[in-house]
Amino acid sequence: MTDRNALIQVNRRAMEFIWSKCPKEIIDDVEYVVYVENDIPALYYSGLVDTERYKLKHWQQAFDDCRQEDGKYYITHDKMIFLGMFRYCRKVGEPFDPLKMRTGKYSAERLWKIFENSVIPSTSLDEKFIKNTFDGIFYRNKSAGELFGDQIKLIKEKGEDLKVDKDHIERKEKISLDKGVKYVEVTRETLEGIKTLIDNYPSPRRKMELGVQEIRLGKLQNLADQSKVSQKSTFEAGKDFREVTKKDLKDMLVKASEKPLGGRKPSGEVLDLKKLQKKNRPTKF
Repeated sequence: MTDRNALIQVNRRAMEFIWSKCPKEIIDDVEYVVYVENDIPALYYSGLVDTERYKLKHWQQAFDDCRQEDGKYYITHDKMIFLGMFRYCRKVGEPFDPLKMRTGKYSAERLWKIFENSVIPSTSLDEKFIKNTFDGIFYRNKSAGELFGDQIKLIKEKGEDLKVDKDHIERKEKISLDKGVKYVEVTRETLEGIKTLIDNYPSPRRKMELGVQEIRLGKLQNLADQSKVSQKSTFEAGKDFREVTKKDLKDMLVKASEKPLGGRKPSGEVLDLKKLQKKNRPTKF
């Protein structure tokens, strides 16, 4: 079963790691990872599953043969490896940060392209809902209070904390028209509102991006900490390294001269410089 799918082999190492970290139950000498019903969708939305390729129902169906009478799912080692076919294994990019966008004028069309390419993939909210909200705020120039008045009223009636201040609910974006083109004045408050949206309702992909970013930053921090560890210098503080080097060289030569037998012995004829100088010295002028 596992040899027929290339994705299973590609993801084998990762799934082996997940298996090794999960607590297990042993039944009749067989190890199982045990999940309850709510664990299955939680795993799907955690960033583990490639949600662009597989729907939630496909992920849930993969566990049907593991469900027992007690309602729990008993996953064997082979089954865990097989589930690797659902794992997201493509390149993980940096999480979208709206606060890095520039403030100023954007055409409504260009701003929507940013929503399509960055905001929608970063949130679990339905694309149709995002589009209707965008059109209401950036085309019809409505406030959040005007768009979601009924929902806000229900939240207040339940006594729940709205977690959004009055100014934000009533604020409208600045819209202008130039030669038939609609422009939006994107402010810091606009960008903060977009960030709040994706932070409160992150997509599985965003969760994975944030997780990978956290690991990367952790590794960089460890490297930075290691570089700060002071290493003992081979030279004494306050001394000229040239003087120290000369002294070390002199000591080495002295020690070598104290051990004449330790050096290389000459072989063959030995040249006597004194005799050579005396022989060649002129005696008459």
